[in-house]
Amino acid sequence: MCEQTEDCHAWLGPLVTQVSSILGKGFEDVRYEVSVPTDSFFISNLFFVNVVSNASPVDHDEAKKRAKSTNIVVKKMPAETLQEMMRSREQFHNEILFYQKFAQYYDRLPGCIYATKEPLSPDSVIVMENVGTERGYSVCKWKYDTPLEYTLAAFREIARFHAIAYATKRTREKDFFDFVNAIEEVRFHQESNLRYMFNGTATRSLDYLRKQGYDKEFCDKFEARCANTFEDLVLKFIEVEEPLSTLCHGDFTINNMLFKKDNDEQKVILIDFALIRYGSPILDLSTFLCLHCARDLDKVMLDNVLRVYHDSLIQCLKENDIDGEDYSYEALYEDYKRRGLFGYFIATFFLATQMGKFEGEIETFAKLEPTEWSALSRQIGGEEVDEILANMLLKLKEFGCLDYIL
Repeated sequence: MCEQTEDCHAWLGPLVTQVSSILGKGFEDVRYEVSVPTDSFFISNLFFVNVVSNASPVDHDEAKKRAKSTNIVVKKMPAETLQEMMRSREQFHNEILFYQKFAQYYDRLPGCIYATKEPLSPDSVIVMENVGTERGYSVCKWKYDTPLEYTLAAFREIARFHAIAYATKRTREKDFFDFVNAIEEVRFHQESNLRYMFNGTATRSLDYLRKQGYDKEFCDKFEARCANTFEDLVLKFIEVEEPLSTLCHGDFTINNMLFKKDNDEQKVILIDFALIRYGSPILDLSTFLCLHCARDLDKVMLDNVLRVYHDSLIQCLKENDIDGEDYSYEALYEDYKRRGLFGYFIATFFLATQMGKFEGEIETFAKLEPTEWSALSRQIGGEEVDEILANMLLKLKEFGCLDYIL
């Protein structure tokens, strides 16, 4: 996704100078080194920058004689060919808004050092602390079939994120909803080109099930129900319903979190808040499970991870003096049955990419007509992915996730 590092210095040099003035004493005169990430999937241009002070250390302590430095992450709008398709301006608006209006309540995240002021332009940037080099966090190497240890750590942290939003909604209602109402829609609007993706891939698993001789009546009913998946199902899943609606990360995937082992416990920092939205917590939970635990997802696992999530949620609510009566485990469980297919439908077009089966670039989709996206996505990963999706659909059926739609 990133432009070549040699092409970035024309704009990055002046930006580093501007950021240095924010960093303060010791960074009046600096040099910088830049690299790009190679171990994850990013839609924006992302640069890792090490800002090093040119000032000579005056301390006689050998440990302090090393040049003063700090590591930052610079996020820049993607290529213009992608900006309209990805609604990049809206995404940058949302992330900047998150740091301005909500980060003061939720403190376990990278610090935001600088962001372009509105109105945003194609050259807008967000500059953040690099929590990898500065705090020892790193990406998870398992992009799919993620070990349970990482899944539980992620669910404990997203529970904390959701709980703090519940607490803020309760104690600072006007400020919270002013913030929520300023979030701009990126993916789920009537004109979204994603509707072609959802509608074209939702039934991907049915060919496999039919080949296996699975219940024809079920296959026919599911196919008919998914005739217009985006409008009839997905847009219903994202509808706000109180009291469970909360601030969702919106893109709760392994790509958007960093991990660190601390005293035999996995700690998590969430990153990338461009797709935040207000809605059911199941939007976040089902996305993660269907993309990263697709082979293991069954009723036993769901019961386990939902219980861990709920325990962490209630604990954080208590720490913030909020009564958890509105957020019972039974209500959460029932809401998963109602909306758990949300993550499944995302998996029908993105699981194969998450598994590394797509060897192209996101620009490939920009060159196609939106109506052609689903045909390409439906083929990626072949029968291996078809089988995973089919088995997952049946496990979700067993859990009760199809009770509300069939």
